[in-house]
Amino acid sequence: MIGLFGLNHKSAPIEIREKFVFCEEDIKRFVPQLKAKGILGAVVLSTCNRTEIYFELKNDALSSDFDTIGNTLINYRKVDSEVKIHFYQMKNEDAVKHLFRVVSGLDSMALGEYQIVGQIKDAFNISHNNQHCSSVLYKLFNDALKTGKEIRTNTALNKGAVSISYAGVELAGRKLQNLCSHSVLLVGAGQTSELTLLNLIKKDCTRFTVVNRTQEKACELAEKYQCKVANFDQLGELLITNDIVITSTASKKPLFTDEMVRKAMEERNNEPLFFIDLSVPRNVATEVGEIENVHVYDIDALNEVIGDNLDRRKGEITHAELIIGFRIFKMALHPGFSPHFSKYNQSFSGN
Repeated sequence: MIGLFGLNHKSAPIEIREKFVFCEEDIKRFVPQLKAKGILGAVVLSTCNRTEIYFELKNDALSSDFDTIGNTLINYRKVDSEVKIHFYQMKNEDAVKHLFRVVSGLDSMALGEYQIVGQIKDAFNISHNNQHCSSVLYKLFNDALKTGKEIRTNTALNKGAVSISYAGVELAGRKLQNLCSHSVLLVGAGQTSELTLLNLIKKDCTRFTVVNRTQEKACELAEKYQCKVANFDQLGELLITNDIVITSTASKKPLFTDEMVRKAMEERNNEPLFFIDLSVPRNVATEVGEIENVHVYDIDALNEVIGDNLDRRKGEITHAELIIGFRIFKMALHPGFSPHFSKYNQSFSGN
């Protein structure tokens, strides 16, 4: 049986999702715990908007099997069991269809966004390289990636797609007049930060400072786009001279604390300060948003921007869904998968 146990931006707010973010080392420690309880293999997909565990069982799953996975996950993260209400579970063709929709960008907060493809490839490779990927999951994820490629080639789903980075910049522009006149502090030097920087440049912004825990990466990004670079330990001081802070790092703890921001606001004479926090877990402590003239927007606040783009491209969804349906039809005919597709087998036989 193929199964899925997970949560995403539709089922859980950011304060729940951030408790279940997995890095590669987490996956290496967690999946063996599942295998010790009878799971044949598992792939853990963890992004800013979802944590999903795709797994294979020898027999058809019972409610107790999903409970086992949920309890193992909750114990691993040491959180209250009440959070289980935010998780969904699927099996066989429902789980496969969900994965195909995810890899195609149909289930993303930003419809059609492309970063999810790289994230799924990374999750698949981590599982495969650590011998956590069963033969069924191996074929499933390869087929999923092919499906995503076919949809992007044959539909306009990703044409003009809104990325998280674009949405973050667009939100900043809506909240601030004359966006290009403000100085911007970028915290992080990965792909999201670079895309954010490019979107800011398109808005005619020119005053950037880049900070990253690994100074070399910050220097590379700054040299490429002619930005200033500062040391990571100067974050507090940099809040005094920058009006907008856009942060996207993998830090598991807040980088901007209540005490740090209050001190900076005194130095700023209480001039407004805007945080666009694109990180999960969040880089800005919850209490910071309660400080006078400090405005904090996390990734869930981007929905107001993303929703506008969704309405313009809904027509492509139907085309993409047809491709997914045909892909699942073909998988249901494959000897290795036919036992997992009972709904499709029944419809094919006329029952």
